[in-house]
Amino acid sequence: MLTPTTLALLEELQALSHAAYSEGGLTYTYVEAASQAHFRFPHSGSHSLRDEQLRELGRFLQSSQGDYAAVAPTPSFERLAQKLLAQLKADLNFDEASWSMDDGGHNMDGTLMMARRSDNRYFALELMWSID
Repeated sequence: MLTPTTLALLEELQALSHAAYSEGGLTYTYVEAASQAHFRFPHSGSHSLRDEQLRELGRFLQSSQGDYAAVAPTPSFERLAQKLLAQLKADLNFDEASWSMDDGGHNMDGTLMMARRSDNRYFALELMWSID
């Protein structure tokens, strides 16, 4: 379950995104599934986000806040991505994480998938932003 601290961060990101894109902005869906990590989570052989995945999460967050032409995140958005991931780790105590993203130019969809192998629990934070 997501804590009030994590929910507050997501809601702040939504508000800032809506201010940047008054007809669109950031939305998210949180998914938690019991006994489903073994088939929902991709077995990548890596237990944590690769550096390029973390940078892409930072670029997603930066783009959602009004800079949709960003090709690389600024250091502050890389830190924001690390902060979001750390808060999710504290909330969910996951063992593995993976980020995937689809860049549509004026919109992006991304999914942060997480697995806790001790009880086979799967988590996902599905993020989407658009200009309109």
